[in-house]
Amino acid sequence: MKILTFNFPALMGVNCYLVYDEETKEGVVVDAGRGFKEISAKAEESGIKINKVLLTHGHFDHVMDAGKWRAAGVKIYIHSLDLALMESGGAPDGFFGGAPRFKSCADGILADGDEINVGNVKIKVIHTPGHTPGSVCYLTDGALFSGDTLFCGSFGRVDFPGGSASEMRDSLKKLFALPDKESVAVYPGHEEQTNLGYEALHNPGNYCL
Repeated sequence: MKILTFNFPALMGVNCYLVYDEETKEGVVVDAGRGFKEISAKAEESGIKINKVLLTHGHFDHVMDAGKWRAAGVKIYIHSLDLALMESGGAPDGFFGGAPRFKSCADGILADGDEINVGNVKIKVIHTPGHTPGSVCYLTDGALFSGDTLFCGSFGRVDFPGGSASEMRDSLKKLFALPDKESVAVYPGHEEQTNLGYEALHNPGNYCL
């Protein structure tokens, strides 16, 4: 498995990831805030076939390019509880000033425990509400794509519409209880990469929520 990181400073430093099986060259994109042009070009250059976009949640900075991917024939996946948020443009009740031009639809609805095959790579869906009701993380061999649930040294905001401090606390506990966490790299929705074992010991989510 190979992971390529694309960061977009102009969009609140959002991260998008291209994850692919080096043997079969099948790939998925995790989050679609920006990067359709850049990621598509990289995939074409490397012979990677992108067939899915996996969204960690429905906020506009993670779904802005979802419509572009869908128009290109790539299927969009999101948790059921964030579907309406994405369909509204990723800004509930006009929060963030509203974002209706980023509205998109989904082709697949995710639930906790679902497994997604990317060539020989298996990606497990972990429902982690708190930042939004339908936030999820994606776990694969040695990597966790944590969206806006878990960051390096911090955790996602819970004061947006649909956020919940108690759900965030429970979600972090779920992540920190994963086995072999010392060998799991965390790829968050913003900021730099970290390690799950380190965050389980030192993240303020252990005592702030």
